[in-house]
Amino acid sequence: MTAIGRISLAAVAVAALVAAAQAQDKAPAKDGKAIFEANKCNTCHTVEAQGITKKKADAADAKEEKSDKKAPDLSSVGLERKAPWMSKYLMKTEAIKGEKHGRKFRGTPDELATLSAWLETQQKAKKK
Repeated sequence: MTAIGRISLAAVAVAALVAAAQAQDKAPAKDGKAIFEANKCNTCHTVEAQGITKKKADAADAKEEKSDKKAPDLSSVGLERKAPWMSKYLMKTEAIKGEKHGRKFRGTPDELATLSAWLETQQKAKKK
């Protein structure tokens, strides 16, 4: 193989590696369930329809809990609320009966949108 051939082959290989790295950067956001768990939403909430159970809070999370109120199971939250409203509630700019969410969402705007959209799909009929 000539020097020009080797240089051309190396350039193609580098271009392929760069393209692969860029594709990885543009990977879609995690799904809503993964975001819910990664942001420790299950420290307070369950989503029984998705098999998400409440986890014990670690010491840092326990200090942040301001209320002894029981957080609801979110398996049917999508029957009552839409994603845009949930995003506002999670950012503490909306309230339910005068009360704001206990913790402000700390993820990215894309994660908030994905999480809120996923929560809206949680539409299991409530038990009577």
